[in-house]
Amino acid sequence: MSADPVTLAIISTSIQAVGTYKGIQAEKSKNKAAIQSYEDEKKFNELKAIQDSNNVKDEAKKKQKINKAIVAGSGYNDDSRHFLSTQSEIDRIAAKDITNIRINMMRGNQKMDTMIYTTKVMGKAQEFGGYASIASAGFKTAAYAKQYKASKKPRGQYFTDDDKDKIG
Repeated sequence: MSADPVTLAIISTSIQAVGTYKGIQAEKSKNKAAIQSYEDEKKFNELKAIQDSNNVKDEAKKKQKINKAIVAGSGYNDDSRHFLSTQSEIDRIAAKDITNIRINMMRGNQKMDTMIYTTKVMGKAQEFGGYASIASAGFKTAAYAKQYKASKKPRGQYFTDDDKDKIG
């Protein structure tokens, strides 16, 4: 049982196309998982920022209570400039720390957004390249089939059936 070269070329191209298509699907799946991982990392960054901000607030309240206890031991006065200045300084430092935590969180999330964008763009480029490869193989096979059927003397795909190409 023998098949003509055109049939073999079509079979070969079909197998190559299926392999390329499966590769495209695997790459899409991999990119989807990577994007989900980046999204999870963003959520983790946001949660960590909230936790750190809450810790700073709790620490500030603790310091204010300690300051109040110290002032109470030495004769508490709500109008004491030293007491009020210390309390406002604790608030200022806490607000500054919380702002820095938010900036760091946004910076980390911006990096994740960039990675998500890059993964999506590169995935689309690879997908397009795969489909272009499939189309190219189809056109090459069609051109070969057309050339093969048009010639009077059948020649192989790589034109090695020519008497001029033979050694000896």
